[in-house]
Amino acid sequence: MDNSRKVTPVRIEVLARITIQPGLHDLGRYVKTAQSEDFLLELMEPACPKCLDELKEYFSHYSASAPEGLVRALHGPYIDITVHTADREIREASRRRVERSLAWARHIGAPYLILHINHLPMINEAGYDRQWLSGWLDFLGRQGFGDVTVVMENMWDRTPDLMLRLVEEFGSPRLRLRLCLDVAHWNVSGKVSPDQWLSAAGRYTAYVQYGDNHGDHDADPALGRGTVDFAEVDRVLRAETPTADVMIGVGIDNGDRLGASLAFLRDCGLHPFPAATGGER
Repeated sequence: MDNSRKVTPVRIEVLARITIQPGLHDLGRYVKTAQSEDFLLELMEPACPKCLDELKEYFSHYSASAPEGLVRALHGPYIDITVHTADREIREASRRRVERSLAWARHIGAPYLILHINHLPMINEAGYDRQWLSGWLDFLGRQGFGDVTVVMENMWDRTPDLMLRLVEEFGSPRLRLRLCLDVAHWNVSGKVSPDQWLSAAGRYTAYVQYGDNHGDHDADPALGRGTVDFAEVDRVLRAETPTADVMIGVGIDNGDRLGASLAFLRDCGLHPFPAATGGER
């Protein structure tokens, strides 16, 4: 008699939904990972300039290769995008790009559209911050979000202050506007601690992007290989915004960095996985 039995893997419950960034060239592998781990996808490639004139072809390819319901977030365009500029032609071109991405987010049923705020803190000219704020308020006020929540991601921001002003001054009950904390961008440019950042912005933060680097430039190593203090990030997220979705950002790789990053989070008991029950992280 064969007394062996098939062991069914136990799925570990997480505090928030985890998303990963697939590469269209290797979409099948990412889809299998998402399905086996109960992850969702953040589509990053449609944000790249080379893809912006071919979004119909991109999403046609994607929909032919992946089941419905896997997309949690679509990343909107950000390189050279300035919807707030006083230059009319550049402003209108930027707005058209973002509007098309918003339309695609609605079309594919993505709950989130991620937009970089693209504020340049090194500009000290009088009125620049107000121009940025009024430009974004004007642009967002003209949009129909549908069921999409737009989340504004920090890039070169030293503090969350201006992002908070945007959300609070926008204040529309018919449109959902929230914030995204990119941990890697914070590690390069942030001038306040994660505790200070999320103590101020946590109530508006719906999405968190995990990334690591050495504080000098935006890079994509496996999590735990840079200088981000993930134990501190873990502590603050659990306290301030435990249900925010978490994207594991390692760039488009062959699976090695993603696998190592997930193992790092699981083994150390870091958010959004269950906390470690003992020992050192």
